[in-house]
Amino acid sequence: MSAGATTASEPKTFEPLAGRATLAQAALVLALLVDLVAIGSDLLEWRLLGRLEAGELVPDSELLANDDRQVAMGLLQLVALVVTAVFFLLWFHRAYVNLESLGARNLRFGKGWAVGAWFVPVLNLWRPKQIANDLWRASDPDAPADQGETWHGGGVPALLAFWWAAFLLAGWTVVAGSPFDAETVADLKRTTLSYLASDSLDAVAAVLAVVVVRWTSARQELRAERLARERIGLG
Repeated sequence: MSAGATTASEPKTFEPLAGRATLAQAALVLALLVDLVAIGSDLLEWRLLGRLEAGELVPDSELLANDDRQVAMGLLQLVALVVTAVFFLLWFHRAYVNLESLGARNLRFGKGWAVGAWFVPVLNLWRPKQIANDLWRASDPDAPADQGETWHGGGVPALLAFWWAAFLLAGWTVVAGSPFDAETVADLKRTTLSYLASDSLDAVAAVLAVVVVRWTSARQELRAERLARERIGLG
């Protein structure tokens, strides 16, 4: 799995993305729904902590129920994350593999990086976004049939930057707010606030990711259709 162009001898067959895109979007919607429930759970915890901070005596049973609910939400979010990651990466990898069949030459990264880049510490802060940029650039329906390397200089919409920023901030917020030294109710409230912010950002990232999948897939499908029409002389 190394960076650089792929060899000309490799198969260059376009595979429609509709099926993978549908599954990826469905998984992202599932993640969004789980995030919305998690936001509600965070708000309930915030209110409970506010009562404690105000000096109210809260029954132990209510405190335990809150803890159990938050743990259950964490597990549910983990399951949703794994499911979403699987289906999103299946789409992401196939979309990147498709680029050569769409006339793009000298891909900046080896095809394995479309999956591997997400799991390499530090590198995963920017490399997946670079690949997402390349997916957009090389899928331009109006570009020449043989793009060569001209697609390298193409622009990308702000949508991709907003999606990636929300995705990174969601992860950073929850890590920054982890309760390693929470000792007071005020500390716990700050932690809960970080979870609320993280879940909200994650919900935003999920919505934007749905749009990224839809728009990028549509560009690839339209480009593939136009190239096919050109090959049979329909213009």
